[in-house]
Order: sequence, then structure tokens, then C-alpha cells
Amino acid sequence: MFTRYAIRTLLCLAVVPAISEEPVPIQGRVFLSKAEIETTLIGKPIVSSNLSTGMVSRWQFYSDGRVDFVNQSGPGKASGKWVLNADGSMCVTMVSRTGCRYWFRNEKDGAIANTSTREPNAPTVAKIRFE
Repeated sequence: MFTRYAIRTLLCLAVVPAISEEPVPIQGRVFLSKAEIETTLIGKPIVSSNLSTGMVSRWQFYSDGRVDFVNQSGPGKASGKWVLNADGSMCVTMVSRTGCRYWFRNEKDGAIANTSTREPNAPTVAKIRFE
């Protein structure tokens, strides 16, 4: 009787997935290297769709370190400077505020997006498309 109960319990444990408080890692991201970012993004106008705010904006990164931003969801535009770090993070400074993003390509469809860290469970901040 105990053996039958033990076998049933083990079978249930094998079938039921473990519950974890850790978010599941996001699969299929290939982070772009510094060189890939330079050839993929610099000098090409992009349209960025922020997933949390819904804001759509146009960005242009120039090879001399300048960047232009235009909000396409409402009023607003700005210019600033960008820096590309060895670890692949791109930091943009506009109006005395700096924000950094890591760019990645989705293995499944090749789409480019960015996130604030390289952590495996970091949420996607924005998806982009080229104009």
C-alpha cells in the first residue's frame, strides 16, 4: 500500500512543473556586438515602438555621435549624443538625462529590439523597424 502511494506521489511530482518565483528566461535573443550595432543602426532612420508606453518615435543615430529623436505619438523632439560601449550597450544623453539599451535580434523572425539589461529575463523595452 505504501509503495503504491509513493509511486503515485512521484508520478505526480514528475508531471507537475516546479513552481518558481524566478521569471522564465526569454529565449531566442541574439545580442548585437558593438560592430553589428554600428553597421545595423548607425546612419539609418529607425522607428521605435515602446512596449510599455505605446509611444512611437523616430530615431536617427549619426556616425559623429549625434542623435535626433522625434515623437510620432505626440509633440516632442530632441537632439543629443550617443556612445557605444564595448559591451554592446548604447547610451543616449538628451536634455541632461542618460539612458542605456542593449540591442538584440530575435532568432525567430530577425526583428530588432532593445532592453535595459542583458539579464536573461529582462523585458523588451522597444521594438524597431527601419524606415
